[in-house]
Amino acid sequence: MKTKLGFLTEEGRTRSKNAFRRFCAYAVVMFLIGGAGGYVIHRYWISTTFSPLQRMYFKQYLKSSYRSYLSRARSHYTILIRTVIDPKTKKEVRLVAQDDEITLEMDEFGRYQYDQRHYPVVHLRAGIEYKQFFWAEIIVPDLAQYEWFKEHMYEGRSIPDIWRPAWLGALLIFIFGTIALTILDAVAQRLYLKGEPIRGTRELSPKKYARERRREIGLTLKSYRQGSEI
Repeated sequence: MKTKLGFLTEEGRTRSKNAFRRFCAYAVVMFLIGGAGGYVIHRYWISTTFSPLQRMYFKQYLKSSYRSYLSRARSHYTILIRTVIDPKTKKEVRLVAQDDEITLEMDEFGRYQYDQRHYPVVHLRAGIEYKQFFWAEIIVPDLAQYEWFKEHMYEGRSIPDIWRPAWLGALLIFIFGTIALTILDAVAQRLYLKGEPIRGTRELSPKKYARERRREIGLTLKSYRQGSEI
């Protein structure tokens, strides 16, 4: 028998638990799909907007970003350097190479070439002054390096700012995907229960009973008494 408080019955609680389990399963599935979607957005949209140096420094920027929260933390970083002679002091001065000063060596498939130390092979453009040109390995505070990357290489954008299209896309995929699967599940369950065989008695209004039994002209009953059929 259906009641207004059917969700408090044993059958109602069982159905609610099963529905919640299915919802959690859908949420997990859409979480994985949303994560994959965020990665695709980063790989084929965000990364394509990076300059060569931004692409090469991104892993180090990511490391400096989360390590910057650690007090007094210091880490190893690799920066592309060119040195010049200061005309005033006549001393060798280090300058960080910029995107408009370099060209990267690539193969026929457009992939970066790497040297024996697994650093990208980079060349200075013609006309750029230098005495030495190399990848410098430094150990500096993570917070200082994070701020340097942010201001000098990523135009003041933090990691969440750079990843905004990716995490927004992943969030939308998760939310709308979970809602869509939940609605689809509810429709499927309703259609299933609509065709479920009747078990036990049901409370029907006269109109509903007449509609369901409109093709029947009567009921046949059998009664047995002392072995004889009436």
